[in-house]
Amino acid sequence: MASVFDLHVHTNQGSPDSSLTPEEMVVEASRLGLSGVLVTEHMGWPRPEFNAFASQQTLPLILTLEAYTPLGHIITLGLDHYVTGYSGGLDTIKTLRKEVDRVGGFMILAHPFRHLFENQGNYTQNILFEDWGTVPQTAEEAIQHPIFELVDAIEVVNGGNLEKENRFAQEVAGLWGRAGTGGSDAHSVNGLGKGVTVFPGDVRTQDDLLEALRAGEFFPVEGFHLGQPVEYGGSLDQSE
Repeated sequence: MASVFDLHVHTNQGSPDSSLTPEEMVVEASRLGLSGVLVTEHMGWPRPEFNAFASQQTLPLILTLEAYTPLGHIITLGLDHYVTGYSGGLDTIKTLRKEVDRVGGFMILAHPFRHLFENQGNYTQNILFEDWGTVPQTAEEAIQHPIFELVDAIEVVNGGNLEKENRFAQEVAGLWGRAGTGGSDAHSVNGLGKGVTVFPGDVRTQDDLLEALRAGEFFPVEGFHLGQPVEYGGSLDQSE
């Protein structure tokens, strides 16, 4: 049976901009029928406190960090605290890559093209392409960015993105030849499950999730929170 994970959720225990309590997260994820949640805190949820909470739940919860970096937000599965600062450009990402490799982790570039198409004069609010003159017009241009040599996957379904931004990320992932992930980026109970990732096997632990991600046998889904899950490119039958 397939496992359906929301791979991008923030709670008020480690993300100051989130109003979602851990209890609300578990109740809503269970109601939706999710198999588990990757808790991607901005500032970190102390591991002992998280473990104490997660051990009392039947729903699998996995803790990681959505790290602020000079080249965007990166979900660093295997890490739950910062190992680099926010400055330093590409060298900071290289340092992060080494640390994630050291712990056997996995790096997902989150919402890489958010605000990319919003013209703010000479600049955009996108972190990868801040100068309006460098904004890629095609996926072929976008994938030339050196960040794609340092991450393992990119998020192509993000519940907080515009559809155009998600579709562009999907196009880049396709050109890159790798499956994209899906996550709601929920900061409240209302957004949970808006984007999810489906794995063909049983995923319950961090090791299970790492193995499934490395295998590349997963696909992103939108509409799960509405009871109408649709894979990018086709419909989803969870009974298969």
